Amino acid sequence: MMCPPSVKLSEQFTDTPSQYAEEGTYLHELCELKLHRYLGDMLPTVVDDLYRQHVDNDFYSDEAEAVTDEYVSFCVETIEAVRSGCADPLILVEHRLDYSEYIPDGYGTGDLLIVADGVLEVIDFKGGRGVRVDAEHNSQLMLYGLGALLEFDPLYDIHTIRMTIVQPRLSNISTYEVSADELLRWADLEVRPKAQLAYEGKGEFCAGEHCRFCRARYTCRARSEYHMALAQQDFKVPDLLTDEEILDILPIAESMNNWVQDLTAYVTQQAVEGKHWLGYKLVAGRSVRKISNEAEAIQAATTAGYTDIFKTSLLGIVDLEKRMGHATFQKVFGKFIVKPPGAPILVPETDSRKPYSVTNNNTP
Repeated sequence: MMCPPSVKLSEQFTDTPSQYAEEGTYLHELCELKLHRYLGDMLPTVVDDLYRQHVDNDFYSDEAEAVTDEYVSFCVETIEAVRSGCADPLILVEHRLDYSEYIPDGYGTGDLLIVADGVLEVIDFKGGRGVRVDAEHNSQLMLYGLGALLEFDPLYDIHTIRMTIVQPRLSNISTYEVSADELLRWADLEVRPKAQLAYEGKGEFCAGEHCRFCRARYTCRARSEYHMALAQQDFKVPDLLTDEEILDILPIAESMNNWVQDLTAYVTQQAVEGKHWLGYKLVAGRSVRKISNEAEAIQAATTAGYTDIFKTSLLGIVDLEKRMGHATFQKVFGKFIVKPPGAPILVPETDSRKPYSVTNNNTP
């Protein structure tokens, strides 16, 4: 939508998923299993077997349980609210959505769709902790809404599409509502012409924050020229920057940092694959010692007379609550549970989170 010719440009690059993308896929699968368990639309034995497989995964943790629980809790609340006004809504998990009528070969997957008379709910899980994603005029979410509208409007006479992003790691729940007519008008006036340009490799390159999702971002000339122009901005002569100049630099610095990280990652990967960069070489990074076989190491230490080699601690909060049940957990542990304030971070004023209070350390 932002840079149509980048689509064709990206085709020459392999889409190699990052660790963050792989973790995101894993968290989505965990969310899906929990929703199927709640809905009862899969055999419990199948859900339990798949769940055990997901527990035995490097991405599994108390935090993975917590963030997916938070998403599922929101979904359950929304489902029950819809059911209170509609006897039999259509509820779909990880449903393929086709919007190829507007974008050639275009499709996506809706994390959760709730279709009721007149109103369509589209709920999307975001597992990231780095970039806050808002629902308002979010083109990905609007395309999902478009695909769902095209499929279900003939049966449910949909007049409102309500789209929500749930991003637990940033305490972000963002909702955007649009009429069916407005969504179709957007698809006709904005999506279709830009999609056609992208399909043909035409249009103007446009660099910006959206570049972080592009496969060509490492060596794209338009992105390089964009950041070089930012770096050459003329700041005034005095020895100390003014407050106004600092505010001008902050968004530029973040964008520059992302670009440099992408360049470094690209050059490093190329070197690993055998390319020599003049003036640079690969070296081994910092390594952390590990015990190769824990069971044998424990046996060796015990044989040598060392028995004080274990640490004991409580299970994580999520595991404790799951084992004891919510009511018992609250009765036993409720008075011990605290939620300390998160470390302060600087964000634009447009961010919807509550301002951090320096005077009371943000304590509720």
